[in-house]
Amino acid sequence: MNMKTGNHPWKVKRGDIHAVRLGSDEKDRPFIRPVLVIQNDIGNRLCSSIIVVPLTPEKYARKVLFGVLIPGNKETGLNSEYVALFSQIRTLSKEKFHENNYLGSINTDIRKEINEALQISLGLSALQQIEDRIGKR
Repeated sequence: MNMKTGNHPWKVKRGDIHAVRLGSDEKDRPFIRPVLVIQNDIGNRLCSSIIVVPLTPEKYARKVLFGVLIPGNKETGLNSEYVALFSQIRTLSKEKFHENNYLGSINTDIRKEINEALQISLGLSALQQIEDRIGKR
């Protein structure tokens, strides 16, 4: 991993995985969780916020309709399998992302699954478009 120096901000890219604070637990302790960046790279460069989905290690989440399995390996930086939860898309401040909480990134094969899950979750799939047309009759 290349360390950023000087005044150059950390470049967040689509497919990156970062460990970020998503709030606090019931005892007011920081709740840090890995997230997957799903926003396009133009938005990542120009916007002050980043669109992500949280990752969970919960095995039950594999059966979630909008979930994609992310393997734990050197490339992703995860120590075990996680599930990307596309039913929990959220926007975070760009300030939460830096080289110190970068874990890794996903490969091209997983990116294809991510794109499919996004289409289904956001209602952009061909099936949803057919349903929308039928519903208008």
